[in-house]
Amino acid sequence: MNIELERIYITLRATRKREVAGEARRLAEEAIAAPGERRYPHDPGRPGEMEAARIETVTVSVNGALADDTRLVVLGDPGSGKTTLLRYLALRYARDLAEGTRAVKTHLGLDEAGFLPILIPLRRLGAYLRAHRPQDDGTEGHVYLLEHLTEMLAGDRIDLPSRFFDAYLDAGRAVVLLDGLDEVADPALRRRVARLVEAFTTAYPACRYVVSSRIVGYTGPARLGEAYATTTVRDFSLDDVRQFLNNWHLAVAVGQMGPGQDAVTEAENQTQQLLDAIEKNDRIRELAINPLMLTVIALVHRDRVKLPDRRAELYDEAVNVLLGKWDEAKNMREIPVFEDRPFDVSDRRLTLQAVALWMHEKAQKEIETGDLRRVLGWQFYDKVGDWKATGKVVDRFLSLIRERTGLLAEHGLGIYRFSHLTFQEYLAALAVAGNDDYVAYTLQRCGDPWWREVILLEAGYLSMRSPTRTTRLIRAIAGCAEESAPYHNLVL
Repeated sequence: MNIELERIYITLRATRKREVAGEARRLAEEAIAAPGERRYPHDPGRPGEMEAARIETVTVSVNGALADDTRLVVLGDPGSGKTTLLRYLALRYARDLAEGTRAVKTHLGLDEAGFLPILIPLRRLGAYLRAHRPQDDGTEGHVYLLEHLTEMLAGDRIDLPSRFFDAYLDAGRAVVLLDGLDEVADPALRRRVARLVEAFTTAYPACRYVVSSRIVGYTGPARLGEAYATTTVRDFSLDDVRQFLNNWHLAVAVGQMGPGQDAVTEAENQTQQLLDAIEKNDRIRELAINPLMLTVIALVHRDRVKLPDRRAELYDEAVNVLLGKWDEAKNMREIPVFEDRPFDVSDRRLTLQAVALWMHEKAQKEIETGDLRRVLGWQFYDKVGDWKATGKVVDRFLSLIRERTGLLAEHGLGIYRFSHLTFQEYLAALAVAGNDDYVAYTLQRCGDPWWREVILLEAGYLSMRSPTRTTRLIRAIAGCAEESAPYHNLVL
């Protein structure tokens, strides 16, 4: 596996000047003291003087990072492949355990055959704490994580013997993969989850741990101590882009044409065409270094041949593809939503914008079927005028979403989520941009990292449609007196 990570070190002898003062000094001290990075004691030869940090970036492979550290935090931008990496690790370890193979040794270089992979989305752990342990009394122990794990598996109809995990955890023969610390949207709850992860690590110190998070959500008290090494997923190089597109186009061609030389030739031609387009456009090239965006670019290229320049426009094309253009390309029969009127791609998008905004306002990445039906019911009732008929329209819309789009999908029993948080953020941005009070609405959320991508995409979307509305938004943000940190609004 050729994904690479950047490891962060803090070296011993670089010393910060004494003139660092006030807010700048406080922020500098916080950066040095941040858990999760390698730290060293103050210089004993300079008592009372804060030792500063010089950060050295060293590129290593995933295998190298895993070999060096059994406690690893993987940071990355949206769509950089963090969740894919954790699922890949879970699959390798699971196959070794189930089939007696040596894939972990062969592909990862680790002598850990027979280890049990435990993959937990941390947003679900946060939801468990909110529902079952709403008050933090300061005595939370690692058993809460095990309780949630058992409940989560039972929800998937996997009933395990009591204390099933104990033998693996006590012997240090478990790989604990904790995905999406940033997806616990509430900052106070995120801190609780981080402390619970630390408690679990302390209880079972011999196990391997990999925790993922967006960079923007891994700050302050949410960072992990307990000797976790911090890593950041690298962007794709041009060679990575070429390899990804070769594999992607070959999978598509084989699916359409069957295996053989014709599929290989078609894949090579498609890859070269798209690479030429990427190399000619600086903005698209900047997007293509992200795996999710590169997938979107490939989808849009197949659909319209010529790529758009702007990120918001590219997302717009991708959403259109996912909401129905694949059906048109395959000449598939449309699934009707209303009996007496059409329900096209634009209608589908507007409906999902409302769902995305509702979810983002609730600071959640998943929505239960009951809540989803209520949100959809509010959207459809005005068009139908009867609640019984509205229920049937909701049923047909959910059938359409399940069977024909890759945008909002069912994940587990009674739970829906967008295929990637980026799409939820983009659709929420469209919903905000369409409101008359979009400026006031946005200003209330400027300091919240959960809304950062939404605000950026909102501005990008508005810039394609109304320079006046865009200017009004940017000036309001830059001039807003309330800030979560010095110069936050100006930087945003």
